[in-house]
Amino acid sequence: MKTGIKHFDKFLEIFSENANGVIGTITNQPISFSMQEYSGFDLSKLETNLTLPCVLITINFTGTNDFQMQIVTATKTIATLSDLMMLGTGEVEYVPEEHNDGVQEMLNQVLGSMTTELLSEGVKASGSVSDIALVDMDTHKEVLKDYKMVELDFELLGAPAFFYMLIDSNSLSIVESIFVEQETQTAPPPPAVDNTIPTEPKQEKKPPLPQQEPVSVARASFAELDDVKPSGFKSINIDILLHIDLPVTVELGSKDMRIKEILDLGQG
Repeated sequence: MKTGIKHFDKFLEIFSENANGVIGTITNQPISFSMQEYSGFDLSKLETNLTLPCVLITINFTGTNDFQMQIVTATKTIATLSDLMMLGTGEVEYVPEEHNDGVQEMLNQVLGSMTTELLSEGVKASGSVSDIALVDMDTHKEVLKDYKMVELDFELLGAPAFFYMLIDSNSLSIVESIFVEQETQTAPPPPAVDNTIPTEPKQEKKPPLPQQEPVSVARASFAELDDVKPSGFKSINIDILLHIDLPVTVELGSKDMRIKEILDLGQG
């Protein structure tokens, strides 16, 4: 079932999925929240499924815009969840000083996981439990009369259990707005439309090249060179140098080679 409010349904879905995973892991119990009803605040529905007085949990969300919601549940549900968290059997009587703190820590872990998923969706909303207390709902019914109420059902140790999520109209509007804002920011901008009439590009006029004088070409001719001897030249007998040994290196060429290629070389 859904509320019919697009982004609030998304918010509830994220809460339920993270509550299923976190609470199920902590208590070692299969937990599956499902929404059964969305309506205005109705104390008689609470009295049908919960034994009064019950536990009222207040959750504050901070981020782009701050908002708040409440969760109402039975004292037995709080006691069972807290005892299972402490590796007990879950079959205990409710003790506020002992069990409220355990469930507060549990829900803060749910909200931390939820915050991470919201951030991956581009929504900045970080939740935490600000208060958890045993209350008589008769004293709150006037304050809550304009609130919306969502019934979330699940099984705990084989027995039905209930979370009633309460949210006022202002907070509901904020939930909608932060999702809409995220969609607006991530939506691609519309393509720009160019209404100008295309025109032919102007051809730049280049200055004329200067005229060059023709160049005459003729084959070069060189005169025969005469043997020129420096002044004071004397005839030298080169035979006196023939008995001198001189090292001679002849390089026929050069080539860069890899070591592997050198190793492959043979004689010659």
